[in-house]
Amino acid sequence: MRLFLDTNIVVEYLEHRRYFHEVRLILETIRDGQNEGFVSQGCIYTLVYLLERVLKTRNIHRPEQTMILRRMMSSIIRLFTPIGIGRREMLDAMTNLQFDDLEDSLQHQCAVESQCGVLLTINVDDYKNVDQTQIEVLSPSAFVEQYLRKE
Repeated sequence: MRLFLDTNIVVEYLEHRRYFHEVRLILETIRDGQNEGFVSQGCIYTLVYLLERVLKTRNIHRPEQTMILRRMMSSIIRLFTPIGIGRREMLDAMTNLQFDDLEDSLQHQCAVESQCGVLLTINVDDYKNVDQTQIEVLSPSAFVEQYLRKE
């Protein structure tokens, strides 16, 4: 299955937040080839920015910071396929009235363009107006319950 991960899913894992264990299970299915993982190119840029800030708070600066970032981001890029969208798709996202949050609209547009079956996000309510027949929007817990817990 083609899974699109909202940026907050990756941050959830990296920062060991509330849904860390569910996200870890999902990432294992991607790593093991059971599912394909996709993120937006914007997610990659955001992660570089956030991780750089974390390293600075830990008093890790260049050039060591750059080496650590290269290693971490290379691992992330090997795990996920980054998806970009063009001007037309970005304009479609800007005019999509289903969304109040434009970043969510851009993420959704990336997920649809990459023909993913599921968009994983912590903020499911931000996608409440999305046509679920086009792409299923699930939290990590709901995905694990629906697709990974086989009895």
